This record gives sequence, structure tokens and C-alpha cells, in this order.
Amino acid sequence: MTRSIYTLFLMTLISISAFAQKTYTISANANWSASIPTTCINCTITIANNAILTIDQSVTCMNCTINGGSITDNNQAINLQYSGAQTTTYFHSTALDVYGNATVTVNAPLSLTNTTFTFNNNATITTSYEVDLTASTINLYDASVMTTNGGASTQINLMTKSQINVGNGSQTSTSSFIVSGPTLTLYDKSSVTLGNDNNYYSNWANYTYYPSVNANGHASKSNSTQNNSISCGSGHPHSCANPFVYGPSIIGSSGAVTGLPLPIILEDFTAALDNDKTITLDWNTAMEVNSSHITIQRSADGENWDDLATIQAKGNSAITTAYSFIDGHPLSGNNFYRLQLVDIDNSFTYSVVTVIRTATIGAITFFPNPARDYVNVSLGSALQNGETVSVRLISLGGQVMQMQNVTAGAGTTVSFRVSTYAAGVYILQVAAQDGSRESRELVIGR
Repeated sequence: MTRSIYTLFLMTLISISAFAQKTYTISANANWSASIPTTCINCTITIANNAILTIDQSVTCMNCTINGGSITDNNQAINLQYSGAQTTTYFHSTALDVYGNATVTVNAPLSLTNTTFTFNNNATITTSYEVDLTASTINLYDASVMTTNGGASTQINLMTKSQINVGNGSQTSTSSFIVSGPTLTLYDKSSVTLGNDNNYYSNWANYTYYPSVNANGHASKSNSTQNNSISCGSGHPHSCANPFVYGPSIIGSSGAVTGLPLPIILEDFTAALDNDKTITLDWNTAMEVNSSHITIQRSADGENWDDLATIQAKGNSAITTAYSFIDGHPLSGNNFYRLQLVDIDNSFTYSVVTVIRTATIGAITFFPNPARDYVNVSLGSALQNGETVSVRLISLGGQVMQMQNVTAGAGTTVSFRVSTYAAGVYILQVAAQDGSRESRELVIGR
């Protein structure tokens, strides 16, 4: 009796140990075989942003959560499964790049958030449960294939501008996205794009589009892709046949339509004059589809443009990407800037134009320095009469201690009381409405 109880207790401990949550941290480039068990159950794998985890053998991950970093797989098999109760496999802010004849087999619900999967060569991904993409992208390049299996109750959800890109625009790509039974639903500007007439999407069923990630209260639209004639038939490699849709086309809010979206959806293009008289350009892209590069152009008059620099674009992305460029030698006077947004087929669009004057603020003066009780700030003569500027007193930690909005005019002076502040170095900054600014150090003494 005692031995039986002991044996049962020991088996319980072994069972608990087998299913206990395990955490692995990859802080530098590493191989899976040297860092993580071949079969990892209930694992949380955190990869540093600059680190690459290489899949160097066939691996199985059950009930796993993967955070950050990059994963590379060349000709190996990745099996994502659940153990015990049905459990989702999660990827958060991770880049997975798959090459050769590698396979990713997903026998568990799959959730991607701010994540990019890219399949190259003959790599494949096969899913059999629900798939949720949130601000994420799956790229299917070369001859790679994504197949989603299941019944109508199995959901494939693309949310928050997520994308499945089939092909990279190259005519030699034959990649495909096959929906074999599940229900595809697109939310909030999400889409499936097909790069050329050798890339295809296959789905016998309709897909549903919602204009918001929150379906409640928003009208949905059911879209059929059957009996279409996009990029098929005479003059194309393939005859028109259900259930195929060929590219170049986009499957989104309006059903399957010919052509591809703009290579880049641009947000927030700004220019700011820096203390050292350089000009910093900042912009964000909300989405990129087959984008190649971004050319920064400058003009003195808004009509005649010169190329300043070219920056490599993200390529394909459904998340916000921040870019920055410093013009180290701006023109004297007005500087007009625009961005040329170039696709991989060399088609392009232009951004809005932003303009900044290198002498917007001019020299500011203040006295006394060091200051004890008050400091007086005289605005520069380059400001136009009637122009509104913001004058700020800022700590070195970035806290705005005081701020006054004033209308510039000849001899305009602004005073700040500083008697209650600790002794030390502070920043006096004048910012104009066009984004230019000028800052100087102020010493407060006691």
C-alpha cells in the first residue's frame, strides 16, 4: 500500500514537472539544438531584438509562446502543436524567415501579433486550426505555399492592417495561398495581395470583410472570388477556373480587384530645424506592400527637385515603421522636401511636400545667465511679425518646467521666474509653428 502511494506520488511529480512552464532567453545568436530541447512543452522563448535563433534540426514546440527577435529555418521542420487542453501558440514581435524545403506544420491555434513570417524557395506552412494575425504579415515568396485546412468553423482572421502577400512582384514566383475549408475574415484594411499571374489564391467559399477590428455594430460584406477573370485566360499563363484568383490583384474590402495597392501608406512626414542648423526629416509608414526604396528629394522653389538620398524600404509590413533622415547641409532660406515612394517594379508615388526655413527662428538671447530669480528671453529677428511661437523652459530630464505661447514682434521679450528651481543647467527653447526650433543652455545659480 505504501509503495503504491509512493509510486503514485512520484508519477504525479513527474507529470507536473513535464508540464511546468519553462522559460528560455536567447540574448545572442544561437542554434536551437544548443539552447532549447528538441521537443519543448509549455515553453516561453524570449529572443533579444538583435539576436537570431537558428533552427538547425527538426523541432516540436507545444503550448509555446515566442517573444521578439528573429528565427531562421533552412530546410528543417517546425511542428507547432498543443499538449493537453487545446492551447494557442503565440508569436509576439518576431521575424521568422524560412528557406529551402523547410516546413512549418501548425496543429494548434496560431496567433501572430506585430510579427512577420517570410517563406522563401519551396518552404511551406500548413495550418489546421484557427489562425489570428494582428498587425502582422505573412510573405509567400518564390514557390512557397500556405495551406489552411479545417471546416467552416475554423477561422482565419486578419486584423489591424494585417497582410498575406503572395509573391514579391517577380514574374518567376509561383507561390500560393490555399484556403481549404476554413472561413477567411478580413478586418480593418487587412488584405491578401497577389504579385503576378503565376501567384494564386484558392478558396471555394466567400470571405468576409469588416471595416473595423471590432465587428460589433459594423456592417460586414461577404465577397465571392468565384467566376472572376483577373489575369487569366488569353494572354496569361493560366485559364480562368474556379476557385483560383491570380495576380496582380488584391483581395480586400472591395472583393478581388485587379492591381496592387500603393507600395507605401505614409503617415506623419515632418521636418524640424535642429540646433546645429541641420534639418531632420521624420516619417512613418503604416503599411508597405512590395516597396523597394524611398528617395528623399529637396527643392529651393518647390518646382525643381534634386535627390538627396535613398533609403531601403521595409518591403512588406503591416506595422508602423519609423524612418528618419538628417539633411546636414540645408539650403539657405526655404527648403522644400518630398518623398518618392518606389515599388519593386519601379512604379512610384510622391508624398506631400513639407517646407522649412533655415532662418525661421534666428538667434535667441537671454539674460542674465546664470539666472537667480528671473530670466528674460529675447526672440530672434528672423521671426515674422505676428508669428506665434512657443517659449519653453525645460529640465535636462526633458520635463517642461514653464511654457508661454507668444506672438512675435519687434523686441518681443518673455520672462520666466526661476527662483523656485534647483540650481543646475536647464534648456531654453523657442519652437515655431512650422516645426523649427532653437535651444540654448541656461544656468540657474543659488
